[in-house]
Amino acid sequence: MNLWDDIDGHLHLFARPVLSFRDPDGFPFSVRTYARQDRARDLFHVQIPEGVPAVAGPAWLLWHTHDDNFDVQHTLAVSGDLASEDGGWAFRPARVISRMHGDVAQVERAAARYLADRGLSVPDAFPWPALEPIARKVRRDLAGGERTGDGDEGVGEGGDEDWAGSYTEVSRALESTLHHGYWKGLPPNAPITEAADRMTDLLIGRIDARPGERVLDLGCGIGAPGIRLAKASGAAVVGVSITESEIELANAAAAAEDLADRVSFRYGNVMALPFPDDSFDAVCSMEFLYQIPDRPLALREISRVLKPGGRFEGSDFYLRAPVPHEKEPILADLRRIAMVETLTDLDAYLAELRAAGIEPSGTEDISPHVWPTRARYARLLRASRDALAPVMGEKELDEVIAVTEQADDLQEMGFLLISGRKPR
Repeated sequence: MNLWDDIDGHLHLFARPVLSFRDPDGFPFSVRTYARQDRARDLFHVQIPEGVPAVAGPAWLLWHTHDDNFDVQHTLAVSGDLASEDGGWAFRPARVISRMHGDVAQVERAAARYLADRGLSVPDAFPWPALEPIARKVRRDLAGGERTGDGDEGVGEGGDEDWAGSYTEVSRALESTLHHGYWKGLPPNAPITEAADRMTDLLIGRIDARPGERVLDLGCGIGAPGIRLAKASGAAVVGVSITESEIELANAAAAAEDLADRVSFRYGNVMALPFPDDSFDAVCSMEFLYQIPDRPLALREISRVLKPGGRFEGSDFYLRAPVPHEKEPILADLRRIAMVETLTDLDAYLAELRAAGIEPSGTEDISPHVWPTRARYARLLRASRDALAPVMGEKELDEVIAVTEQADDLQEMGFLLISGRKPR
């Protein structure tokens, strides 16, 4: 087995690695990074935060996962050389150590002996049960955040299966949709699924995909919008999610529609997309980028995988006006409960697009035709309380309902359709 085969044989277990190198004074320094494979050049492109004192030379990439007590489950270490390249950094692997469990255990035993010799006890296991509500929220994931690898499945009691059950129950409560609808011209009592399909169709029309083209669907969920896009356009669609249960459900749905030959779903983090440069004719992002902590990085990745002349179409939240002090608690609750990570005004959003290499080509505020979804969500959640409470937890469910209802008071937040194109 060659070096890259060994790396690929284990890399699917992990998310972001730690990059270790020496600073200008010769001391070891470590940062969390994104590592994107470039198999054509036998290296990883890695990111080092601005201001971190990195020096080219010997370095390590270390991936690992934990169980619910933060004990190491899986480890992959790759030694190699770090080099500055085109304003960024490249890591060229030299050696792989894929089985470090014994070494880790020896270190743990040595640490225990060290503490015992000094009359000290080994610290108790991390109090995970106290963080179970947070764990459920992370696993629920509504298409943002980062994957933590196999260690996720040791969290709480259900791991990915718990997330799948939660998603299924919530989706059923919301009539099988987890994105906003487009209500213009619809009666107030129209099915929320009809409004959601109209929102999907609105983006499908704007993206204007054609047979033979390849479209990337970011934050694909359980596949409904991507499948609808493929059926309407004849294009091939690749959807990405960081949640394995979503991917499994989405691929099953594509197969059930006899579309598996041109519709597929796979793991993918928008801040380190697993595709070569210039891979797609269009990228679609439906209510997704607001959940990304580093939207400029995500937009750069979108630009990278777009072909020259490729289109970007998105729907997203933005700030139409500054949020007054008395409404800041509502915004804080949205950030906490609805995972609103990035919320800027339109000028800042457009500037981020341009900086990423995507020229904005149009925007449209459709807030009045979208916000009726909130009231419907709240009513459906209340009506499905008996089914949802055992899955989500009563307190968490109440918080979600309250935030959904309070969001109507935050008129400074708008809903935006945004288009762009990568220059040829």
